[in-house]
Amino acid sequence: MIDLRHIEPHGDTGLPRSFLPLGRTVRHLRAQVEAATGAALTFRSPGPPALWSATGEGSGKAILRVAPGPLLSPYDSPETGLSSLRLHYGGLPVGAETPSPDLGDLLRARELAGSNRFARSLSEAVTRTFAGKLAPDLALIDPETAASPRALRTFLTRLLATHPGTRFVAAGPEGCLTEGVSADPRLTVIATPADPWSLFPIATRIHVARWDAACEAALAGFETVCPDPAAGPRPADEAAHLALRYGAGVHGFDPWTRRPIPLAEAAERVAWLRDRFLGNDRRVVLVGVSGWKRTALDVFATGPAGAPLHTMTAEEAVTLARSHGGRVQAWATRCPEQLPRLCAEAEIPFARIEDGFLRSVGLGASLEPGASIVVDDLGIYYDPRVESRLAHTLKQADFPPGLTARASALRESIVARRLSKYNVGLEAPGADWPTDRRIVLVPGQVEDDASVLTGSPQVRGNLALLRAARARNPDAFLLYKPHPDVEAGFRPGAIPGDDVRRLADRVVGGFSIVDLLDRCHHVETMTSLAGFEALIRGLTVAVHGRPFYAGWGLTEDLAPGAARGRSLSLDELVAGALILYPLYLDPVAMKPCTPEQLLDRLSEARAAKPPSRLALGAARHATMRLRYALINPILRRLRARRGVRSESGR
Repeated sequence: MIDLRHIEPHGDTGLPRSFLPLGRTVRHLRAQVEAATGAALTFRSPGPPALWSATGEGSGKAILRVAPGPLLSPYDSPETGLSSLRLHYGGLPVGAETPSPDLGDLLRARELAGSNRFARSLSEAVTRTFAGKLAPDLALIDPETAASPRALRTFLTRLLATHPGTRFVAAGPEGCLTEGVSADPRLTVIATPADPWSLFPIATRIHVARWDAACEAALAGFETVCPDPAAGPRPADEAAHLALRYGAGVHGFDPWTRRPIPLAEAAERVAWLRDRFLGNDRRVVLVGVSGWKRTALDVFATGPAGAPLHTMTAEEAVTLARSHGGRVQAWATRCPEQLPRLCAEAEIPFARIEDGFLRSVGLGASLEPGASIVVDDLGIYYDPRVESRLAHTLKQADFPPGLTARASALRESIVARRLSKYNVGLEAPGADWPTDRRIVLVPGQVEDDASVLTGSPQVRGNLALLRAARARNPDAFLLYKPHPDVEAGFRPGAIPGDDVRRLADRVVGGFSIVDLLDRCHHVETMTSLAGFEALIRGLTVAVHGRPFYAGWGLTEDLAPGAARGRSLSLDELVAGALILYPLYLDPVAMKPCTPEQLLDRLSEARAAKPPSRLALGAARHATMRLRYALINPILRRLRARRGVRSESGR
C-alpha cells in the first residue's frame, strides 16, 4: 500500500512524479487526481499512464487506475467533479486513511449509498416484488458490480446455482443491467436505482458479490452472504466493513471546489446535495424556457425520476406531466395564459419560475445564464396582485435566531464583497459631487417589465419616476441611473436627454450600482431591486410601487395598498428573500449550492473580468441589439400564438 497520509507534492510518495493522462475522463479529473497523489498529470514529461476504470478493476502493472469512489452526489460526474475517488497504482491502493467512526454514523443516519440517485421511498412496483408469505432474497448490486456486465452475470449465475429453490430480486443504488442477465423465473431485476437502505428490511437475506459491498447493510444492522469463495473472510465488525469500503485508496473531495477533504466532511456535503435532489420528487416539465437557459434549469429540476422535459405549449405540458406523473414549472414571463387553469383541472402541481436576486456577472438580456432561480407555487414575487410564496413566507414564517444570524452574516458578506444582482458597471465617480447636499439615486427600469406593469400602479415610467423624485427631493443632488438593459439598447425605457438634464444633476449610466449606493444617502424607485440592495446597505428607500421588499416597515411606501400587516427586521427580510425563497447553482461545478457558496463564485467571476459598463464585448453587444430589434418581435408573435400574453417585452 502506498501511504500518502502526509503527502508533499515534491516529496517521496512512492509514486512517479508524473503520469500520462489517457482518456477524456482522467483529464476531466486531473486536478483531483493531482491533489490526491501529489503527482502531475501532464503530456510534457509523461510517466506511466493514468487510466479511468469505472469498476475499479486493474492489474499490478505500473498504471495509475482512477475509479469512482463509494460516495458520490447525484450531481457528480467527471465533468463536474466527483465527491470521492478510488486510486490504485501497480495494483496497490494509493492512500491509507482509516475511516473515522463519525463517517459510519453519518452514513447510517443519512442513509447514503453510491451516487444517491434513487428516490427516498421504494416504488409500488419494487415493493410488490417483495410481497408474499416468503419474501425473496436480495441480490445487492453494488456500483462496481453494476458497472461490469461480466461481474454481474457471474454473481447472479452463482447465486441461482447455489440456491436452486430461492427467489431473488437483483437491485442496487445504481440500478442493474438487464441485458445478458440469465432469464430465470426465480430472478426479478430492478433496472432503475433503488434505495438499498429501504430494501434491507424487506428481504429475507442479503447477498453481495464482494465483502466491501456489504458495508451499508452492516451499518444498518443486517447480515450478508457472499457466494464467492475468493472474496475472503467476512469482515469482523462494523469498523472492518467501513475500512474495507472507505479505507485504503479512497479519497474524499468537496463536491463543488474539488479540493481534498476528509470523507466524513464529504459525506455531509453529499447528503446536502442528495436532499436537494430529492426535492424534485416528481418529473418536472419545464415550459417556456429558452434554449440558452436550459443547461442551468436542468440542474435545478433534475430528480430521481430523471431530467426535466421541455415544451413551449400548455397542452403538451399537461400531456407530458400526466403521462409521467410529473409537475409543471413555467418561466413566469413565458407562461401560456391557460396553463395554470389546465394544470388545476388535471390536478397537476404548477409553479412559476424566475431569476433570483443574486444572479450572475453579466446581464440576462445578453444571454448570461443565471445562477439562482425562484420556484413559486402561488404567484411570483414581482406581481403583487396575487400573494407569492415569498410574500406568504414573509407574512407567516417564524424566523429563529439561527436563521436571522445566518441572514445577517450573508447580508454583511454581500456588502463587504460589493456584490449585486448583475455585478456590472464601472467604478462610479463622485469627486465633484457636493458634500453639503443629500444625494438621491433614482434607478431606472425597463418600462415593459412585468414588475413595473403589475406592481407600480401610479408611477409607471422612468420619466414619471424622475419627476416624482425631483418633486419629493427639490434640494437634493439627484442621480439618474438608466437600467443596464435599457442603456444597452435591448429594452424600452429611455428618457429624452433634455428631460433628464432638466430633472437630474447627473446621469450615471454604466456605473456599478454598488459604487453608486456607497455614495448616496437615499433611493427613490418604482419596484427596482436596487431598492432592496440599498436597504441591505443601510440606506433609506422610498418606494412608488409594491415590490416584494415594501410594506414590511423598512421602506417609505408611497403606493396604495402596500402595507403587509406585519413588520419585519432587515435580517428577517433577507432570510426570506435570499435564503428561504431562491434556489442557487454553482455556475462552475454546475451543482446546487448555498447562497454563501454562490457569493464565492460571483466574486471570482467578477475578479476575472475587467470592470466594464455592461460586462459585454462590443461584438456581442451588437449581436444582441440586432436580436432584440429584429428577432424578438418575431418570437413575441409566435409566443402569442401559443397563448403567451406576456406582461414583459422580453
